[in-house]
Amino acid sequence: MTLPVHAVREVFLDALARAPVVLSSPTGSGKSTEVPRWCPGRVLVIEPRRIACRSLAMRVAELEQTELGDGCGYVVRDDRVMRERTRIVFATPGIVLRDRGLLGSARTIVLDEFHERSLEIDLLLALLLDARRRDSTTAPHLVVMSATVAGERVAAHLGGVHVQAEGRLHPVELRYLPEGALLPQSADLELRVLRALDAASADSGDALVFLPGKAEIERCTLALQGRGRGYTIVPLHGGLSWDAQRRAFAATPQRKVILATNVAETSLTIPGVRVVIDSGLVRQTRYYEGRGSLALVPIAEDSATQRMGRAGRTAPGVCYRLWSREARLHEVTPPEIHRESLVPLVLGAAAWGREVEALPLLDPPKPYALEAARADLSAWGALAGPTLSERGRALFSLPVDPHHARIVLAARELGCVNDAIDLVAALSITRPLFLGAPGEGGPDDLLRHGCDATALIAAVRAPSPEVHALCPRALAEIHDARLRLRRIEGLELGPPHPAPVDRPRLIEAVIAADRRSLHVARKRGRDLAFSNGGTELEVSRDSALRRLSQIDAALVLGTRASGVGREQRLSITAGMAVPLAAVTRAGLGEDQLTAVSVVDRRVVATIERHFAGQEIATREEVPTGALAREAIVTLLLRGSLFRDVVAKSRARIDRAALAAALGARGHEDFAPRDALPPIEAWLHARLQNLGVESGEDLTLLNANDVLAPELPFEALEPLDRQFPAEVSVGDASYRAEYDLDRSTVLLTLVKGHRREPPPRAYLPRFSGLKILVAGPSGTSPVR
Repeated sequence: MTLPVHAVREVFLDALARAPVVLSSPTGSGKSTEVPRWCPGRVLVIEPRRIACRSLAMRVAELEQTELGDGCGYVVRDDRVMRERTRIVFATPGIVLRDRGLLGSARTIVLDEFHERSLEIDLLLALLLDARRRDSTTAPHLVVMSATVAGERVAAHLGGVHVQAEGRLHPVELRYLPEGALLPQSADLELRVLRALDAASADSGDALVFLPGKAEIERCTLALQGRGRGYTIVPLHGGLSWDAQRRAFAATPQRKVILATNVAETSLTIPGVRVVIDSGLVRQTRYYEGRGSLALVPIAEDSATQRMGRAGRTAPGVCYRLWSREARLHEVTPPEIHRESLVPLVLGAAAWGREVEALPLLDPPKPYALEAARADLSAWGALAGPTLSERGRALFSLPVDPHHARIVLAARELGCVNDAIDLVAALSITRPLFLGAPGEGGPDDLLRHGCDATALIAAVRAPSPEVHALCPRALAEIHDARLRLRRIEGLELGPPHPAPVDRPRLIEAVIAADRRSLHVARKRGRDLAFSNGGTELEVSRDSALRRLSQIDAALVLGTRASGVGREQRLSITAGMAVPLAAVTRAGLGEDQLTAVSVVDRRVVATIERHFAGQEIATREEVPTGALAREAIVTLLLRGSLFRDVVAKSRARIDRAALAAALGARGHEDFAPRDALPPIEAWLHARLQNLGVESGEDLTLLNANDVLAPELPFEALEPLDRQFPAEVSVGDASYRAEYDLDRSTVLLTLVKGHRREPPPRAYLPRFSGLKILVAGPSGTSPVR
């Protein structure tokens, strides 16, 4: 069978012999199955998704007429089908980053579906390019492939050649079914999918429906089953077992409707699919305070093109889009490096002994995001210079989000690793575990205590899904994740069994993993909102926290984003209520003095601790450190201590500031360096220099300790003569207030009863300043 990509084979091989190659060709051209077979030596093909690795390996093995695992194999999480002699190996980016043997043994490396631009794919390309620049003679051949990538730009970055193949095999007709929606939206999604299937009833072939997640797949499945139509309904997403995923490729006697996430967007050819129904939605990670939340957002144009192409792989097809033709989507999907936490990027680079700044990344990360990621990893003790510490290597080895991995590492030290593994396994899946929301009968028995963590752990340890009305598929995914973590921890691998949860230690582990998970509550109308100083969080209706009548603080374990732009809201989907004392013990918040007094010649202060705008604790004590100095300064400034001396210090500081300002304006008699800090700052610095560290030190202070130095005579004499603080004109005295920004001096009567401004001849020159006098009817200039 001749495929469009065959037309560029000779050009491709000629270019590959000389330089890296970027191959761009539309969906359906055959590049994913053909190009690896052309490449020389052992070929490592890096595919973003496990399902693509398996299905492509099977197809290439069939084309090569070899046994799967012999001439062609794959390596994905929990599944390795290859031998030492296997020539073509498909693997996911995460596996390749952690298995240097795969990279080291490859003569040619192919990065397929590069447009997906995950952090791992970007990092792998940068590591490969970095190695090539260090030693091009031993570096493997490099191929980057995609249907929608900007080929010329990537080729220029690699110093390679851009080769472009022809379009897809078959035409696809595009139809829109907006149902009043301009942009893709989730409202009534199941109903709109049913209407699209009705519209496609006259079209031939199986239907592939793109949905944003597992929950939508399950709802659409129920809606289709309720219709009683003659469809074979097949779910398809990355959380399914390989046997369950293979159902999508098998022939069925009835029309097959495949309900898929975007795992089916690239690489896969599903026989018989000639109809695509596209919801136009995807779940992407949005990060809040270093923690990821899945947000439902419209796809970009490049993704919509990829999805449409699924209908034309084997025959002419049709694509139904559930949004308006007038909608304007973003042109390309932003790479993860510009929208996600960079902790995995910094962690992965350090695992290879490299710093991110030194790597030739296609798109450089934002400096503030890189700084935040490095600050997180440094705080966790994960970095040792440009490489990983022992703790960092442990963090990198765990196959979960780094923030979840931190909980497991902290639990090791606190003796609650079994509880932590079951909790983290439950948090690692995106599919809802409980069938029905609270109050609908299913999860009530687990959620009634108001703690999502203990509810999730109890669900994981349930003897069967039916006991608590749990989703069997979600529970199976959790058990798989649990086994992976227990295997790494060297724990017994048997099935979970009911056991009490050590909640206090688990709380300690979660706080030790990331103190930012602590949030304090505040009333917001009828509801509660939670904050750690950043964006406020609501409590989702399916969280156990809603069962509690009183919550002062909570540990946030999971969040969900909804809405777009300014309308976006974040909700807590999993949390643990904790007392305010837990926030204080974690060292969060700032102390504020609210009352200061002198008792028995020592300073006593009332101190409130505030966190995220809320008072979390109050205490009365003899303050120490900076608080002691702040308390004494407060007493000095309000006149409770050394009143006259502090007033003299204030006057001296004001005069020094005036002299410095005059010097800055070019007055030859004064120097800018004459300035002293403002009175409050000067007092703080003075007490620190004196070694004041406690409210008990009050007995060691005397008046001279808080007397500011006077200007030297050579500055003070011309200042008092030309710009005095007070002016006497016989029968009256005036206070002089200087505003050099406005070039004015204001004279205010402080003694005497003069009604008219003093004669100009009786006043100092006030060089360069306009003289104003404050009188009963306002200010007037001196003439």
